[in-house]
Amino acid sequence: MIREVVQRVLEGESMRSIVADLRKREIMTSAGRPWTQQSLSRLLRNPRLAGLKTYRGEVVGKGEWDPIIEKSTHRKLLEVLDDPSRKQPTATNVRKYLLSGGFLACGFPLDGEGDEVRRCGKSLYTQPSNSGKRGYVCRSGSPSYGCGRIRIAAAALEDEVATRALARLASPKVRARLEAAVGSATLTSEHVARAVEAIDERLMEAGQAYAKREISLVTLKAIEEEAKLERRSLQEALAQSARLQSLPATTPEGLAAWWVDAPLERRRELLALVLDRIVVLPATQPGRTHLDAERLEFVWK
Repeated sequence: MIREVVQRVLEGESMRSIVADLRKREIMTSAGRPWTQQSLSRLLRNPRLAGLKTYRGEVVGKGEWDPIIEKSTHRKLLEVLDDPSRKQPTATNVRKYLLSGGFLACGFPLDGEGDEVRRCGKSLYTQPSNSGKRGYVCRSGSPSYGCGRIRIAAAALEDEVATRALARLASPKVRARLEAAVGSATLTSEHVARAVEAIDERLMEAGQAYAKREISLVTLKAIEEEAKLERRSLQEALAQSARLQSLPATTPEGLAAWWVDAPLERRRELLALVLDRIVVLPATQPGRTHLDAERLEFVWK
């Protein structure tokens, strides 16, 4: 596989294309993980491929193993990888978009029927169209390696989401729940630190138990996964507590007036109070110029 990839890079194929192909073929890294552009780049730059021994990142001599590629091939490979013309512009979630960073998920159906359908589920990333209009897309390449089948225009979508979110915040029932939460929001960074410390102690005990062969590797990994979820939940609870305490207004009029001039990050914080994510489905009418609200599945908090 390494020799194949090296040849493809030397022939001018992009890392993005190669990684997408490796993932499609379900070829994994030596650690059993899907390839990324970063992990493949690290592998291809490693002098060990050419039979060279390194110490602290510097080549110190010839290794005691058979090389996978020739030293001359390795030099050519580095020249190609370092060619400035191959550098791709960064096109991830730059905060010019209200819904970047996890608010949008790809709902393209991959297989199954009815309630059993499995959807892509990858986060949508920001990407302007050829005409320069802002949009959100499911990327088939880095960083999400999704299906690449969903695109939706940003402006109309953001207006629709803002309207629905502010309407939800204007609901007396929702406002009452938020106001009650603000009144009882006592979670602090100290509480989280103590909880994380308890999680770390539990992990240490589990590690010691595994070392003594009192538990299996499967059990250890399950404990580690549970701890990861607990940490994430604590961090989200702390963030939500901070959002609730900094809620700019509680009336419909006050929220609407605040939204007009609020900075983008503050608008995103307000959305995060009530919105978990939006699943964007395929277009029902391709070529439609205005927003197709039927494509949107809102998941509210």
